[in-house]
Amino acid sequence: MSQVIPLRPLPIPPAADIPALSARLIQVESAETEDEDLLDLLLEAETRTLAALADARAATMAEAVLKLATVVRRAGDERDGPLSEEEVELLRSTLRDLQQMTEAVPVAVRA
Repeated sequence: MSQVIPLRPLPIPPAADIPALSARLIQVESAETEDEDLLDLLLEAETRTLAALADARAATMAEAVLKLATVVRRAGDERDGPLSEEEVELLRSTLRDLQQMTEAVPVAVRA
């Protein structure tokens, strides 16, 4: 006789607020400090926010553009190295979002 193990359904996480994440990232990027401990916290916050943006699914074209604009801004003129893993993942995530939006458009409209 098999045993039934009841599982509680996991709560659905709220949709990520892409504009708020983007604004938070700009705030973290523009923060300045000489304190090494605070600098470490800022770098950790930056990494977490980039990861949250990559995990967020854009529901509108405006949100997808905002995600893409984040990478473009960070890859600006003052950069001296390649994109980070987090930035590349954000690009991939944005591409997936755009592909899903394109698939949702009827074929007649795309032509």
